[in-house]
Amino acid sequence: MVVDEKIQKSDAIIVLSGDKGERVEKAAELYHQGYGKYFVISGGITYNDVTAAQLMKDHALQLGVPEKAIVLEDRADSTYENAEFTRQIIKSYPIHSAIVVSSNFHMKRVEMIFDRDFKTSKIKLYYANAKDPHFDETRWWGNNKSIMITITEYLKMTGYAMEKNY
Repeated sequence: MVVDEKIQKSDAIIVLSGDKGERVEKAAELYHQGYGKYFVISGGITYNDVTAAQLMKDHALQLGVPEKAIVLEDRADSTYENAEFTRQIIKSYPIHSAIVVSSNFHMKRVEMIFDRDFKTSKIKLYYANAKDPHFDETRWWGNNKSIMITITEYLKMTGYAMEKNY
């Protein structure tokens, strides 16, 4: 399930919602190391009218990412929508390559979905994972949370693979 390939300096870093901050922290680390010019945040409504993207933006600003670098995608409610809506937004920017950041356990599904959605975009994608404190890929059976994460991810990957558009 874990994908963490050798990344290249890119035009953008895309960070997906769905965690407690580790993804933004990893993306900010990459940004400060010069791996991307744009910091693209993707995440829809979490409660009432508050979006994950806005919460993540606030976190990124606290970590020193300049506001002028941040691009918000604030509609996505799933990994599929993260890919689709982000691709739609970044096509108006000079972005030819991007590093996608998500949790370590989530990366194989992210790679499946983003590779499919970005296939015709000519944007080269790389993948970097943020370590989730509750998931250890070498001992996924070691605690209940890791077991549930593993089962859920495999079920979701199977569902995406079975889609007739896949």
